[in-house]
Amino acid sequence: MRNDPLKHLQLDQPDLSLPRVGLGLRAALWQLAGIWFGLRLLMSLWAALVSVLHPLADAERQIALWPPSAPLGGWLERVLLLPWARWDAGAYISIVQQGYRTDDGTAQFHPLLAWLATPVAWLGLSPLLALMIVAGLAGLALLAALERLARLDLAPDEARLAVLLLCSAPAAFILWAPYTESLCLLWSVLCLLWARQGRWWLAGLAGGLAVLTRQQGIFLLLPLAWELWEAAGRDWRRALARWRDWLALALPPAGLLIWLTYRAVALGDLRANYSDPQALIFSVLISPSSSKVVPIQAFLWPWQSLGLALSMLARAPSADLVIDLAAAAWFMALVLLAWPQLRASYRIYTAAIVLVSFAYYTGPIYPYMGLPRHLLLAFPVFVGLAPRLRRGSARLITVALGLVGGLFLLMQYVMTSWVP
Repeated sequence: MRNDPLKHLQLDQPDLSLPRVGLGLRAALWQLAGIWFGLRLLMSLWAALVSVLHPLADAERQIALWPPSAPLGGWLERVLLLPWARWDAGAYISIVQQGYRTDDGTAQFHPLLAWLATPVAWLGLSPLLALMIVAGLAGLALLAALERLARLDLAPDEARLAVLLLCSAPAAFILWAPYTESLCLLWSVLCLLWARQGRWWLAGLAGGLAVLTRQQGIFLLLPLAWELWEAAGRDWRRALARWRDWLALALPPAGLLIWLTYRAVALGDLRANYSDPQALIFSVLISPSSSKVVPIQAFLWPWQSLGLALSMLARAPSADLVIDLAAAAWFMALVLLAWPQLRASYRIYTAAIVLVSFAYYTGPIYPYMGLPRHLLLAFPVFVGLAPRLRRGSARLITVALGLVGGLFLLMQYVMTSWVP
């Protein structure tokens, strides 16, 4: 019999859906916490080591990585926190410190991560630490929610593998950064989980919170609507008879409306420009000041954006573009492998995230900025991929290659040589 190298990570305990907190549930939660904190430690140590080569903050330049120095709090901040303060992390730190402003581009960042981190910072913690705490707790809850969702369709060991596949995806290093991905993925997983359980209003609420976290949360409307349709037996009369459940679909747009109202009333940042569809999108749904962060942005047909990126790759290849396209190619290979195992609602959501990710064009210098982490939001891929990797060797190789890719991308992130 072939030995499974991931056997020690598999779970033969009662289902996580049990309402009582029994030994099986506690064991599962401890194992998930072990995975999370183990990877947290690995990523943090690697980020700290890389930061020696490219220190940004004054404390990174002035405080040695080793040996520990006094004051201990300053040394821990230098080792565990400051290496993560790159790129968009600076925008979220600024929002927690001084709120949103229309002259620095922060108004394009959806608010829930910063809104949750702000009261944590009021306790006397630094904004960076507050953001890391919120993102970290969201990530830990994400693992538990994803395993619970995966167990609706998979055996316990396959559900655990789905969690490992997500955590080891190359772009998944961002789950440990002060970014929105862990929080958005948590709400997205809960939305589909509660939809599968027929808890429509909770699913809609999770969708609304996802929209408040990232723009892509609005696409949860599609799988939520499909699950409602499936629950009605794909019968219009039964669907109409359950009209109260369908009202839950109003909650994700309500999340967007809350954000747009805040931008309009508190920031004066909503000035609709009807000159063309692109101008309308960026003046209303995103922000007129978004060009302060990314000077050139547009939503094109996916094949147009991809064509522009491939043309640049052939004409003037850059390391940034090669990394983005290579990571995207890896993810698309996983999509193709997982596709036959995905239920219809998961396929709809995955297709929507993939298409909008490839449609987002960010200019002639960095045409696909953020593409790998945008694709990571298509998390059902990992649920469909787990049962396709039947051999222990295939599981080990996929997880190992993903982790190596993640460490490489994290290195590029800390070195600020690649925009995630």
